[in-house]
Amino acid sequence: MTRCDNCGSETTLPFTCQHCGGMFCADCRLPPNHNCTGIVSWNQKPRPAVGMSYSRGGGVSVTGGAAGELRQKSRKKETAIPYLWIMLAIIGLVILGLAGLMLAGFRL
Repeated sequence: MTRCDNCGSETTLPFTCQHCGGMFCADCRLPPNHNCTGIVSWNQKPRPAVGMSYSRGGGVSVTGGAAGELRQKSRKKETAIPYLWIMLAIIGLVILGLAGLMLAGFRL
């Protein structure tokens, strides 16, 4: 196992800094987090202008940058059946089934 050059913790998959060449853990991998000697070159690097945001329902939306303003979709009103109503329906069906069995003469 490799030790982080900044905090000294053991890591199985170290990150190598592109700016100073040091080996770091997941927490210290970014140049500002490990007092990188190449922080100037890191700050000159352009940041991504557009990102993707993934929702739980499988939808994808563009975040940030000019493309995010152009591609905004009209959001549909989500109509989801609450889990409480589904549970109540299942309980009701079970009770109706048991009542039907009792009326048919089946002893529980």
